Amino acid sequence: MRNALPRHKPLVQPPATRRGNFGEVIQDYDFQDAMDEADRCISCENARCEFACPLHNHIPRWIGELKRGNLAEAYRIIRETSPMPEICSRLCPQERLCEGACAMGIRYEAIAIGQLERFVSRHGSKLVQLKAESPKVLSNHLKKKAAAVGSGPASFAFAHTLAKQGHSVTVFERWPRLGGVLRWIPHFKLPTELLESHIEALKRLGVAFKTGVEIHSVHELLKNGHDAVFLGVGASRPSVPKIPGVTLGGILNSTDFLVRVYYDPVALPNGWQSITDLHGTRVAVLGGGDSAMDCLRTAVRLGASEVTCFYRRDEANMPGSKKEVKAAKEEGVRMQFLAAPTVFLSRDGQTVSQVECIRMELGPPDASGRRSPVSIEGSNFTTEVDLVVLSFGYEVEPMLADRERLMPPPKGIVKINPATGATPIPGVFAGGDCVTGPNLVCTAARAGIVAAQGALGYFAGEPWEILCNTKSSK
Repeated sequence: MRNALPRHKPLVQPPATRRGNFGEVIQDYDFQDAMDEADRCISCENARCEFACPLHNHIPRWIGELKRGNLAEAYRIIRETSPMPEICSRLCPQERLCEGACAMGIRYEAIAIGQLERFVSRHGSKLVQLKAESPKVLSNHLKKKAAAVGSGPASFAFAHTLAKQGHSVTVFERWPRLGGVLRWIPHFKLPTELLESHIEALKRLGVAFKTGVEIHSVHELLKNGHDAVFLGVGASRPSVPKIPGVTLGGILNSTDFLVRVYYDPVALPNGWQSITDLHGTRVAVLGGGDSAMDCLRTAVRLGASEVTCFYRRDEANMPGSKKEVKAAKEEGVRMQFLAAPTVFLSRDGQTVSQVECIRMELGPPDASGRRSPVSIEGSNFTTEVDLVVLSFGYEVEPMLADRERLMPPPKGIVKINPATGATPIPGVFAGGDCVTGPNLVCTAARAGIVAAQGALGYFAGEPWEILCNTKSSK
């Protein structure tokens, strides 16, 4: 029974090799492995994997076309629902989404949906030729003008959806380079050329981009001739805990660290200096999510002499991808579980030299459903460090003059009708991390699509009271 065969594993760079380079860790399937893995799929009706996918990709349909060798058609089906499969196939935590819901996974190993999507995206896109994708032609009185604030995955999806329908979209980005958080995803997970290729495809569709432009008010955009505005600004402000010594030199938040490593050196903001070499440096990363793993694995590749992760719960309660944690441990990262920082110490009064932590034990579950960490009195210990990276999550930055209506306290996230992306301000839509808080690339992309569909309804004359529908708003 082919379905019961073991899952086909892609080639992976050995840990000793990948510690010294920034090339992709996971390699693509070859043609035969892809076909053999696709043959394991039992093509469920009402497939659970589709419902678990935030984009609701038609997974059995495109895998069925792959089985028949129709790579172009498989890719076309994926593109019906996903505006960025080349990116999502690499960054989605499939084990928690489509693969986690795979019916095959009940008795056997789940189908490698993410790896197959990556294979189809690489080969199918060459056959379909995305550069031939052209927008619908609209008469001038039907063509509308939209603005997207921020250039992350939510705005990209919003712009793609509207541009395909023939509308004019301009994306505004306050930083010098496009991509939002995608711009500083480690290259061993997302090669830069894939991001650049996606941006070029949007430009061919007619999407315009303006970098180095900070938008302070949505009303300015509406007054300047835009018929709709989309807020896709993300959750860009790092959470900084009130720990004594946190302002010492040598302590960075995860965004600052990753930007200094992966952003274009000539375009670094705020006068920052690139980080290119950590040889002889003892690095501590505090946190247990995917951003923490990105920082840890990056520090390894930059030659740090010691790389340690401190996390206040145990491994089973880490919020990030299990695959990322496994990869970090394979690459030599030391894990200090059940340890929380209490103070940062300095020998010279200027730069961090030690982090003091306290041992924790797990108590009853908190609001997140995970067991709460409780400190163990008298269990403090110190670790010598040269660089500390804080990775405690992100918050939505209250950057807009309109925030009293759009981002009411106490949460400070943008209020929308989740069915349409409409905010309380007519003509203004939002989606992604600025609405949900930090989330997944695929979830942000879906929010951009939903908001674009809401904008299409608005352009067609649907009343704002219906689009906004405050009773179903967050």
